[in-house]
Amino acid sequence: MRIVVETGKDENNKSIYRTRSFNNVKTSATDEDLMSIAAQLADIQIHPVYAFRRTVESELSEIV
Repeated sequence: MRIVVETGKDENNKSIYRTRSFNNVKTSATDEDLMSIAAQLADIQIHPVYAFRRTVESELSEIV
């Protein structure tokens, strides 16, 4: 799971974003569960939250 926060503005007044990553999230966790946890984590961030992201990885293998 990742939380994207806005950390400031650049010289052109465009937003600067940083990503906070949280590993070892159970794959069985529902989107609603993750959203609930992400909202709680957002409350303790110093910077405003821009987005919550769920990252899913799969291993690909070639069938021989």
